[in-house]
Amino acid sequence: MSRPKINEQDKRTVQVNIRLTRGENETVNEYATASGLSPANWIREKVFTGKAPSAKLSALDASVYQELRKIGVNLNQATHKLNQGDFPKELRAIQLELMMLLNQILKSILHDRQHDQG
Repeated sequence: MSRPKINEQDKRTVQVNIRLTRGENETVNEYATASGLSPANWIREKVFTGKAPSAKLSALDASVYQELRKIGVNLNQATHKLNQGDFPKELRAIQLELMMLLNQILKSILHDRQHDQG
């Protein structure tokens, strides 16, 4: 499925450059990650609405999500190889590593949730 066509008047063709300190850049990146937006879209929403976009994920949830996403990509790649009949010797080691990562993430989530409730 192709991307929908954008009207000429809706295309973003003008670029505005700003300079930020390293601290400001880190702050914008953290806010953007927490709200699930790119830094440019976070700034655009802040400028045009006057409000900071609401955070969709806590910082921990965002980092956990990224780790789970990476694990999912690895699992998809391994599954694809298995479905093709390709069973590399190192697959068992990869599976064990992924299982350990999943267990660490689950423990982190449970610990974080218990910490927030306590």
